[in-house]
Amino acid sequence: MKQALVRHVRREQRGAWFALLVFAAVRFANAPVVRYGQGDHNGDLPPAMWYWPVALLLAYGAITWFYVRRSARVGLGIRVGPYLVLGIALVVFITGYVVWEARHPGFLGDLRGPSPFAPFFDTVLSPAGTIGLALLLLARIERSWALLAIACGYLGAMLSTTDLSDRSPWGFPGILLEGGVLLLGGVGLALLPRLKGRQAA
Repeated sequence: MKQALVRHVRREQRGAWFALLVFAAVRFANAPVVRYGQGDHNGDLPPAMWYWPVALLLAYGAITWFYVRRSARVGLGIRVGPYLVLGIALVVFITGYVVWEARHPGFLGDLRGPSPFAPFFDTVLSPAGTIGLALLLLARIERSWALLAIACGYLGAMLSTTDLSDRSPWGFPGILLEGGVLLLGGVGLALLPRLKGRQAA
């Protein structure tokens, strides 16, 4: 009885499907920014570099609103605070890193040089990589093995497209693959409770 109640509470607290759909939208919306926001803008940072901090902060705001509203609706506390704090910290850190690297091209050149760790380093220390890191924390908070698998799949998709030489000006196929993992994962997690309910019936 107690274990069934614990499972019910955890199920009611989960809402990672919404976070996945929001991040999928952020990832897909990056395509026109990649296409038209690159290049030198009279010495200033290109718009592409400012897309991520703005988009991610809006995403975390939307996700926090969703969890707070869900918590009020179901009457259960949801630990969204640590997730929000980590998300904002990652946005600030990665934005600072990207801006500094743009101003100092040789920064951390040894770590970014040809080595087995270079693709992982470039993936983690990237705005898109912070999505995967934040999802790992959310999987821990929600104790969701499914979300953990999706987060690892997203990071794996990023690593698999790091060395592609035939990228289009829109950032394809990387954006399609990575955004697709988030989108399908979000839809899958949203439908999962209904499927379990049908099986139980």
